[in-house]
This record gives sequence, C-alpha cells and structure tokens, in this order.
Amino acid sequence: MDDTQELIAIQQELSGISDRLRKIFPSTHPQFDSVFEDLGAASYYIREAGYRLESVLMTVQGDSAGSASDAESGETEIE
Repeated sequence: MDDTQELIAIQQELSGISDRLRKIFPSTHPQFDSVFEDLGAASYYIREAGYRLESVLMTVQGDSAGSASDAESGETEIE
C-alpha cells in the first residue's frame, strides 16, 4: 500500500470513528447531556485531523507528480 492509499485509509477510519461515536451517543442517550461537550470536542478534533490529512494527501500527490518529473529531468531535490 503506498502513502496515498494509507492516508485515504486513515481518513476513512476517522470517519468511521465519528460515525461510531454518533451511534453510541445519539441525542436520545440518557447520558447525552453529560457527554455532549466532550463528545463535541472529540468530533471537532477528529474532523480537523481529517482536514489536515487531506492537506497532507494533496501535498503527497503533488510531490509524487513533481518527483516523477524531477526523475525524468535528472534533477533531485535535497530536503
């Protein structure tokens, strides 16, 4: 599995975690009011992690395209 596929798999896992949390604590759950704030914060950070991974994914895909053209031109970039 390449980097892109790994990142997509992680994004899907994060989405699945959010779905599972909503199923565990629907608004009708007897303790929903007690966990609402923490659950909301967790959901926020999970969503933010997904956004950051999307940015990483776009960078990796851009670098992959750049690496291929660099390889063709014989140029390499030192990090």
